[in-house]
Amino acid sequence: MLLRASVALADAPSATTPNIPDPEDGPVAAGAYANKYFGLSYPLPPGWTEGLKGPPPSYTGYYVLVSLESSAPGQPSLLVVAQDMFFGAKPMITAKQASGELRDAEAQVPKMTIDLEPAETRIADHSFMRVDYSAGGLYRAWFATELRCHLVIFNFTTTGMDALQSAVHSLDKMTLPSEADSGGDAGTSAPVCIHDYASAENIVHRVEPAPAGPRFLKIPVRIIIGTDGAVKHIHVISAFPEQKTAIETALAQWRFKPYEVQGHPAEVETGLVFEFKPERNN
Repeated sequence: MLLRASVALADAPSATTPNIPDPEDGPVAAGAYANKYFGLSYPLPPGWTEGLKGPPPSYTGYYVLVSLESSAPGQPSLLVVAQDMFFGAKPMITAKQASGELRDAEAQVPKMTIDLEPAETRIADHSFMRVDYSAGGLYRAWFATELRCHLVIFNFTTTGMDALQSAVHSLDKMTLPSEADSGGDAGTSAPVCIHDYASAENIVHRVEPAPAGPRFLKIPVRIIIGTDGAVKHIHVISAFPEQKTAIETALAQWRFKPYEVQGHPAEVETGLVFEFKPERNN
């Protein structure tokens, strides 16, 4: 969904409700990585610490959530990332599809060995896809699952197979929301995740953001729509500051048809893309 920005706006209050987390907000504290947005908690194995901070989220909704490493030589490292399923190069790609594409891409790398073909496994009572591959003395285990219309990916890397398998078992201590409570159904703690809900038939009132910053950038935004149809939370994923302000000011004034499932109101989380274009001369 591309929206052309052309109308100047008066100031409006922010629609962001305090204390609603975004994907990049997860800290490492008290020996665990915790991410409230995804409902994820991963106790770090003994001797593991947080590594270098990753870059900010990309315009395709790709997040480096956390990097973890061990102080002991030869022990694995772990990179946890997320790809927004609304804004990726292939929107709404599933974990199963992603595992197949990863397998095929790695198989084309010279001297790469696929040690484990894409396979479904259960971790923290949640469905994951797993792929193992190795080359040049480095062994990797890749896990992906779907949470709130994101692919959340755990990628272990080490120089020894035994150390890799030990690290993989550390995932058994991870906790996740149940699959019915991760944004896929109404009546759960997370909003219902709906692709393209911000469409013309669902929008009751719309105000365009004031033109700001560089033109032609496609800016991904996630919003949570309350049970009354008002925008409850705005997450501008990647934008220049002036564009972020303009988008938040506009979206705070939007209104949607309330969403219901079996007659019960439900919050909705959805995504939309803004593109600031030059004004046309009349």
